[in-house]
Amino acid sequence: MKKLLILGVMLVLSATSCTKDITDNNVDPKRPETVPAATLVSNAEKNLGDLMTEVSNGRNLFRIWSQHWTETTYTDEANYDIVGRDPSAGFWVRIYNNVLQDLKSARGFIADDLLLDDATRANQLAIIDLLEVYSYQTLVDLNGDVPYSEALNVSENIQPAYDDAATIYQDLITRATADAATLAMGGDSFGAADIYYNGDTAKWAKFANSLLLRLGMRIADVNPTLAAATVSQAFANGVMESSDDSAIIKYEGAFPNNNPIHNNFVLNNRGGDYVAGQTSVDYLLSVNDPRIDNFFDSNVDGFVGAPIGDNNSYANFSHINPTITDDPTYPGAILEYFEVQFFLAEAVERGFITGDAEMFYNEAVTANIVKFDGTEAEATAYLAQPEVKYSSANYEELIGTQKWIALFANGFEAWTEWRRLDYPDFLVSPVNSNLSINVPLRVFYPTSEIQLNRTNYTAAVQNIGGADNLISPVFWDVQ
Repeated sequence: MKKLLILGVMLVLSATSCTKDITDNNVDPKRPETVPAATLVSNAEKNLGDLMTEVSNGRNLFRIWSQHWTETTYTDEANYDIVGRDPSAGFWVRIYNNVLQDLKSARGFIADDLLLDDATRANQLAIIDLLEVYSYQTLVDLNGDVPYSEALNVSENIQPAYDDAATIYQDLITRATADAATLAMGGDSFGAADIYYNGDTAKWAKFANSLLLRLGMRIADVNPTLAAATVSQAFANGVMESSDDSAIIKYEGAFPNNNPIHNNFVLNNRGGDYVAGQTSVDYLLSVNDPRIDNFFDSNVDGFVGAPIGDNNSYANFSHINPTITDDPTYPGAILEYFEVQFFLAEAVERGFITGDAEMFYNEAVTANIVKFDGTEAEATAYLAQPEVKYSSANYEELIGTQKWIALFANGFEAWTEWRRLDYPDFLVSPVNSNLSINVPLRVFYPTSEIQLNRTNYTAAVQNIGGADNLISPVFWDVQ
């Protein structure tokens, strides 16, 4: 009887082995080979939001370079000694691999999805394209010339050429213009998978025009004709109308979906590495800015900013407000309404659009004060001060300085707009001997490009002025 039972089991196992491919055992059910397009877009938005929000010695060090913050024990970044840090590598890996590649894959899945109606497909592709435009603009603003037309095709070309930065900008304007027109027609998109706007195509259309406004204003000094055409069209088609239109990333209470600053300060216990920057604190105090206690903590008597680049004691200077650092759900931002209002004020002064520059300026400052838990009454009193009150005679200084303050939560844009408008005056580190200027004007290319893409890297360096350094301005930064 036992022999018959054993024989029966063996026959069953034999039959099973003939019908099941043993290689199925190599499939990891927790690591899918294909991912839905909507999931890829969510992941791309999350990675992009994290990159623009975080503070990191290895990636985003621009809260330090904008002199809102400075360092304590480890002062390399504040003194622009970043060769070993290679911050461009962090941006390139995150943007090319984790944002643009995901968006490229999502494009392919959407194109092949027979269940999508034409309008929804068009909206989804337009949103993907806008995220790509934003990402490429960030790379250009960081480095200058970057891989563009030959990028993202690693199976056929692992050594992509670098495109001319000004030419990339022109193409980004063309792309965003088409995307804005598509989204203006309304309809569905990604729904809840879109973590910025929950699939709201009307808000995406405003985002598209606001991004066009930013692209146009960025080139105002180097190509005023294209800038004027881009800005006027974007304004006419409809930019952000209130803070409700801002592109915000809302974080959750636990890793990995918490705010990356909380991750750095609390989970990784690196809060003691940063304190308030003297440039920021001194200016805020000089104009009685109501946001100072929202930016910084009152851990010392009054507010005291640390010298930029010095070997500062964490205990002796104002800390970053714990609401910003310790709350895992503190939101990040991609592009906000107050930025749009500053751009519009400047566009009026440059003759790109008609309107009331002072009204746009006041609205920008007010919206930002309210964002940081202030009141409209506080904003009115603040704007009435002679040092802050709007005047066309020195609009670049006023807009540049107030925008720099308002961009406290976005170090990359604060640094970028400082490069473009040249305000306010930044401090020179007492120990810095690396540069002949106060603050870097670009970041050098990743060191991996020298090793793996040398020919194209060398050509790009020649095109940006012959030196891959921190003091060669990007094409729109007219000195």
